[in-house]
Amino acid sequence: MITNSEQNLHETVDIFLDDKHGGDLSDIKRINKKIKKWIDLSTGINPNPYDKFDIDKKIYSYLPSCEQVGELMSIAKEYYNLHHEIKICAYQGAQGIINIIPNLVDKKIYDTIQILTPTYTEHYRVWNHYGFKIRLVTNIETDLDPSIPFVLVNPNNPDGKILQPKYLEDLWKKIKKANGLLILDESFMDGTPDMSFKFDRHRDNVIVIRSFGKFFGLPGLRLGFVYGDNHYINKVSSLVGPWPISSSSLLIARKAMLDTVWISATITDLKMKSTVLSNFLRDQKMKMVGDCYFFKTIEVDTASQIHKALANHGIWTRIFNYNQKWLRIGLTKNKFEFEYLANTIMDIL
Repeated sequence: MITNSEQNLHETVDIFLDDKHGGDLSDIKRINKKIKKWIDLSTGINPNPYDKFDIDKKIYSYLPSCEQVGELMSIAKEYYNLHHEIKICAYQGAQGIINIIPNLVDKKIYDTIQILTPTYTEHYRVWNHYGFKIRLVTNIETDLDPSIPFVLVNPNNPDGKILQPKYLEDLWKKIKKANGLLILDESFMDGTPDMSFKFDRHRDNVIVIRSFGKFFGLPGLRLGFVYGDNHYINKVSSLVGPWPISSSSLLIARKAMLDTVWISATITDLKMKSTVLSNFLRDQKMKMVGDCYFFKTIEVDTASQIHKALANHGIWTRIFNYNQKWLRIGLTKNKFEFEYLANTIMDIL
């Protein structure tokens, strides 16, 4: 029998399940057929992708070898500053990893999952699909039960809020002591690597999800990494099986993650563009609910109207069903796009 409180909980979760993603311009292109060129600021992905690679067609003629996969895992460990004992696994994007994470949790032990809310809607969808009860956490200090698995996105998507490493360390200690599980989604962390949860030693009771495509601007490559408690990562490896990623993913990721010059320059560029956009939005008296290098989420009563007005000028942003005062704006590719965005917003306001 479902109690009133359980019914209310499911109704609350449903608000997030109905939310749409950014990045798909199909519908708006059908509506606004007069606009031939769009500036897509709805995804929060680096608009200037890594492109220092050439792909030989021959790489698709053979399967990726265990040696090649192992080499990429070693490179990824160094890129994410992981202790040599930490297990890491690659799969088809951070989303692919999110899709299989519920398989790691024994429902006989845990039938409930906690999610810091609001956040990336796929976390709600996936756990709901697997039949877990979802407990929404809005305040970690007052709402969290450390003995129950906890999904935390940092920097959070879509509000851009970020928790400090010391806070994460203390939180993890509480969860480990209670024999819980911290599932940490750091898909937008690459721009601020010093803020990442530290793995300078082996850590139990924690799983970290990372996206390759967001920082390197190559979401279509469908590559993500997961690392943490070796017990859980071994389970992931068994689930994804042999050849979890393509030969081109191996080749491009290997080259990109070793390109320290490009990585450093890109972090600097993201920081600069992020600061410029933040300063502009503040100048327009717009309230930001968080501050992430990849996007800005503002809170304004007219979010829907601004979103539609920008779309009429060929600029696609992101709005949210569960909070109609929020508007998320990604970074522009260059100075020309930023000036167009800024001038359009000023005209609208």
